[in-house]
Amino acid sequence: MIKKVMTGLLAGLAATGAPAQDRPPLPETYEQLIEMAFHHAQALQAGHNAGWGMDKATSYDVDLSAGTITFFLPDGKKAQAAAQLLGTWNPNDETFLWGWDHPSAPLGTATASAALRGHASQHGIDQLSTPKITCDFEACFSIAATAILVADLQGIYRLDAGGPWAYIGFDTVTLSRQ
Repeated sequence: MIKKVMTGLLAGLAATGAPAQDRPPLPETYEQLIEMAFHHAQALQAGHNAGWGMDKATSYDVDLSAGTITFFLPDGKKAQAAAQLLGTWNPNDETFLWGWDHPSAPLGTATASAALRGHASQHGIDQLSTPKITCDFEACFSIAATAILVADLQGIYRLDAGGPWAYIGFDTVTLSRQ
């Protein structure tokens, strides 16, 4: 089994949002947090694409009950990681529903969105501490990315769930043969 750890620009942040000793503190405003999260998610995405080929996956499997996401790669490998529902975006009313208040998130599995809710509540960022947010498709990625930034997850994956779009946060990726 080959194990690869993909770390982001701001790896080392605790799930509480407290910075590691050599990391900058998390922003305390909505605009700054969204901007940092967007750039953080882009850097993680680029690392996964270059490191193990996430952008080349031929298929994927998300099992929220087991808390995993598996990517199947064309070279016969699979990449697997612990995963959780960050939230879903509904194209019909252009709303994002956080995982911590989502009926599809198994109990106790939306810890990243819950950590974000705590950070947002602590700093008065109302836009990120309410269960449902109105946003367009483009903004939704950055909004969901705030949870991976605060909770120090290692990636985000957006998928069409047959109507709504699901945003899945994942942790350390392990590569193995299928």
